Amino acid sequence: MKQHRNAFRATDPAFADPERAEAWRAARRRALETVLRAIAGSEWAGCLVLRGSMLMTAWFGDAAREPGDLDFVVVPHSWGLDDPRTTRMLDGITKAAEEAAQGFDAAGAVAEDIWTYERVPGRRLVLPWTAPGLPGGHVQLDFVFGERLPQEPEPVELPGGAVLSGATPALSLAWKMLWLTLDTYSQGKDLYDAVLLAERHPLPYALLHAVFEAGGEWPEYHRKVVLYEDVVEALRYVEWRHFVVEFPRFADAREEFVGRLLRAVAPTFATGSEGGDAVRL
Repeated sequence: MKQHRNAFRATDPAFADPERAEAWRAARRRALETVLRAIAGSEWAGCLVLRGSMLMTAWFGDAAREPGDLDFVVVPHSWGLDDPRTTRMLDGITKAAEEAAQGFDAAGAVAEDIWTYERVPGRRLVLPWTAPGLPGGHVQLDFVFGERLPQEPEPVELPGGAVLSGATPALSLAWKMLWLTLDTYSQGKDLYDAVLLAERHPLPYALLHAVFEAGGEWPEYHRKVVLYEDVVEALRYVEWRHFVVEFPRFADAREEFVGRLLRAVAPTFATGSEGGDAVRL
């Protein structure tokens, strides 16, 4: 397996024919599902907690964004990036994917350190796949290390039939709130996902606080508390332009989604928190 230090994210090919574009996306979905089944049947399944867009697809179906990659938290949190088990795990997943279906080539797999995550170290594994009559693609798997889980994961049945440990909807929402509030360049995709989650699943303030505490960062350095006003301020700066490339129908809906999220999470803050006032609904 090749090793690289600089992260990259594979882009989708462009198609003039919509039917051909849909055929390619269907092939990518099958590739993602194949890798998930391979992981679920491997010795590494108990060491990985899935989060991200594939979970959203399991929970929200067609309303979710099209999954383009797979995101995992490696457990336990004491497992470091440089642990010898890391290379064995990535090699094992690569071999399992190749054995699970034709079209995967272990010799073309690439593993690299990634620093796109601001708070925890990560490793990216890129597995190339091919499909008859279509351009090839990649299944990208991102693994983060040293991240504490404030809430126990739960088994999730995923599209394609794999069952893996996954972050709960509430924890997924708490992470989205963390990223939207603290990331230097918060993203429209996280706002969109947060709205879907928040309008269906309550977010206990204790869990939100635990996620910020585990990350070791706060909206203001002098107070270890998250206020509703922090969220209101942060959502003013969410980058929307790249998100609407995938969802052009939402081109003018940024403020609508901001408002929906603020209304949905207001009950989280409504009883007040240490150092802050209750939300005025």
